[in-house]
Amino acid sequence: MRKNTLVLGAVAASLALTGFVAPTFAARQKPTPEQRAEWMMKRLDTNGDKKVSLDEVHARTAEAFKSFDADGNGQVTRDEMKAKRQAFREARKEWRAAKDKTGTDKTAAMEKLREMRPAMLPGMRQKGFKRADTDKNGSLSLAEVTARADEMFKRRDTNADGVIDTSDFTKTKKI
Repeated sequence: MRKNTLVLGAVAASLALTGFVAPTFAARQKPTPEQRAEWMMKRLDTNGDKKVSLDEVHARTAEAFKSFDADGNGQVTRDEMKAKRQAFREARKEWRAAKDKTGTDKTAAMEKLREMRPAMLPGMRQKGFKRADTDKNGSLSLAEVTARADEMFKRRDTNADGVIDTSDFTKTKKI
């Protein structure tokens, strides 16, 4: 009888624990378009006017390009992109492996992770690289990447007012 009570208690406890854990998993949903728009605005809006201009996109693109161009030759190859991503993966492993989760080891690992994090660069993905590489030389120049960023900016600027703001992320139905 006592054994049955223990088993029943363990089952009840596990069910209760599952009930507490389930909302945590449910909270990890795919970000909404509004959330993604907010994150993009925070990253790109350098002057704080809640609008992203083409100049701000160009500045961010040049900064990202420089971080990928490891040898400084003005060209970004697929190998340089792979190396940047691999360095980020290794920095993330170091951050996870930091033994002192609140001390200087963790802080140093977090700083390295931030430093190694690859910025978004037009052409990072396989198809995007092929599209951005207009001269088909197997590498991307700043001009090619900037031209691709311009295309992406124009596509995102749905109301064609020359800036990307929250109105460009609202879906309007055409009648």
